[in-house]
This record gives sequence, structure tokens and C-alpha cells, in this order.
Amino acid sequence: MAEDIGKILRNGLGTFAGNLSIIIPFILNSFITGISAIIFFIVGIIFIFGSSLSSLENPSSPEQLAIIFLQLISQHILGIVVLVILFALVFTFFNSFFIGGAIGMARQATETGKTGLSTMVESGKKNLVNLFLTQILIGLFYLAGIAFLVPGAMRADISQLLTQETAGENLLLVFGLLLIRIYDIILSLVFAVARYALVIDNLGPVDSIMASFRFFKEHKIDVFIVWLISFVALEISLQIWLLNPALGLFVLGFVFGFILEPLYTIWWVRLYMVRTGKKVYFNDLLAHPNDLEKLGSNQ
Repeated sequence: MAEDIGKILRNGLGTFAGNLSIIIPFILNSFITGISAIIFFIVGIIFIFGSSLSSLENPSSPEQLAIIFLQLISQHILGIVVLVILFALVFTFFNSFFIGGAIGMARQATETGKTGLSTMVESGKKNLVNLFLTQILIGLFYLAGIAFLVPGAMRADISQLLTQETAGENLLLVFGLLLIRIYDIILSLVFAVARYALVIDNLGPVDSIMASFRFFKEHKIDVFIVWLISFVALEISLQIWLLNPALGLFVLGFVFGFILEPLYTIWWVRLYMVRTGKKVYFNDLLAHPNDLEKLGSNQ
């Protein structure tokens, strides 16, 4: 019997409960990312802003401080862009290793019921380059959404964003941000299983993106349900963070980052494997979905 989306979620939860070691790649990824972010932040403060930071001393009001800070950003925008790009590449590199390792662990656990850290290292190394290139390629698709900001950005003055005189231009900029949000949601659905297809089917960057697009076309409802669960959990975490930063940081960092994200990884892996006819661990049986269907009919 083939699994419906409800069984995929329940069986995925069981797989996660029996393989809590899949949390470790996410912990390591967050730790290394945090260290990298601190290093890049310090470098940015020292080499980009430098002596210009003296202008932030003794501002007449918080509004004046914000305006001065925006002016500094506009003056050093090129250096900031370069630093952000470098950090994005470093982040993506480490992320590719650990996420590739986590997907490999989720695949093994979904196939056999058990996995271990040796699989993380093996899968992470094997898929590092292809996953790195895939995430860069997908990132370029997301980056293309900046085009929606062009009309508003051409009319807005970044140093005057907090003044009432530029309200009309700011509204156009906000509308562009809204379009980017919609565009990003569409891409997140279309590319939802690209990383999983790459690791599970050993695909290249372009092939994994095309496989994700085909998978979305064929299984829109399933993809949307799993994506929606993740989206709602993240939005709730962000709202908690806005209302209570201390509690929200715990929810985002621990609950979402170290518990929900590994669980979502297993769900996506199981969804992809079941819907593409891969063998899965089901009710203590290692079987192909078609074999399970025959077994159910014989009984």
C-alpha cells in the first residue's frame, strides 16, 4: 500500500524519533555559521566603516542615529555588498556539507530505519560540490527577484527613508518588497526538493533543479502541505521572537533549528522517495512501495 501524505508525516516522525543523531549536522552547521558571521561582522566594522564610525558618537536623538547609520551604509554600499557575497559563499559552502550529510542520514534512516554520523561525513563529502553549485544557482534565481525593487529604489533616497517627505517613494519600495515575497514563495515551492533529489538520485545541479520542478508539477498538493507546515512553524517562531526576543531566540535557534528542521528533512526525503518509487522502511519492512501494495492485497 502506497503511503498518503498523512502516513508519510507519521512514519517520518517515527524515523526521526529513532534517529535523533540527525540533529547533529544542524547543530554543527549553526555553530560554524555563527562563528563565521562574527568574524565577517568584525572585519566589516574594521575595514569598511573604519574611522567613519566616529560620526555615530553622541547623536542628538535615536532618529538622528538611524539617519546617520543609513548614510554610512549608502557611502559604503559596495564594500558591504562584497562582504555579504563573501559571507554567503562561505555559509553556502559549509551549509552544503552539513545539509548534504543530513539528507544522506535521512535517506539511510528512511531506507533501513537507522543511520549514523559516518553517513553524514560520507554524504557531505560526496555531494559537497554539486550541492554548493546547486544552492548558488538557486540563489541566483532568488536574487533575480531584486528586479521588483528597481522602480522603487530608483526613486527612493536611502538616507531619507525615515522622513515623511519620501512617503510616496517608500510605498513603491514596499510594494516591490511584497512582490519579492510572493516570488520567493513560488520559488521555494518549485525548488522544494532540489537538494533532496540531488543527494538521493546523485544528480548534478541543473538536473536536480529540473527534477524538483517536475516533482512539484506532479505532486503539487503534497509539496504544498509539507512546505506549509514548515512555513507556518517559521512564521510562528518569528512572531514569538518579535513579541519576546529571548523566548523567540530559543524557539528559532533550538526548537525550529535543531528539532523541526531535521524533522522536515526526513519528511522531504520520505516524500520524495515514496513518490519516486524508492524503497522505504515501513512497518519493520524494507520494501519497495509497489511490493508493499502487493503485500497488502495478498493479505
